[in-house]
Amino acid sequence: MVRLDSPVDRRDLQILSILVENSRVSAREIARRLKLSAGTVQARIKRLEELGVIKGYTVSIDLEKLGYIFPVLIDIRASKGKIREVEKYLVSFDNVFAVYDITGDYDITIIALFKTREELDDFIKEINEYRYIERTHTKLILNVIVENKLSGYLKHD
Repeated sequence: MVRLDSPVDRRDLQILSILVENSRVSAREIARRLKLSAGTVQARIKRLEELGVIKGYTVSIDLEKLGYIFPVLIDIRASKGKIREVEKYLVSFDNVFAVYDITGDYDITIIALFKTREELDDFIKEINEYRYIERTHTKLILNVIVENKLSGYLKHD
């Protein structure tokens, strides 16, 4: 939810909710749905971009249709004080989709994508040889139930 001191109001949240559903929707269409002028919608979108609330626009891709049939989550324990070095190392791989600092028994979680079991196996063996990686725990993602469900955060009572 939006804080009371936030520069984002209910109308902004409505606009964001529509853009999350389809980032290609026109300002004119948003204006029609919200019963606002297109100029007002354009000005609000520009302000949200300037505030850094809208960081960019993207497209949703079915990676499985591109052959990436082995998505994995890998938890990584880094040597004490070497988390940043390990993160820089991991980011260098094309297969690494996301890198997260985490709490708990591990220091880092990554999402990585592979086309073959052999690619996945080679990757795991390679990162386990890196001098600052102490341990990994790999989980194969079987099914994606929901992804990018941002609309719940954009409730606009």
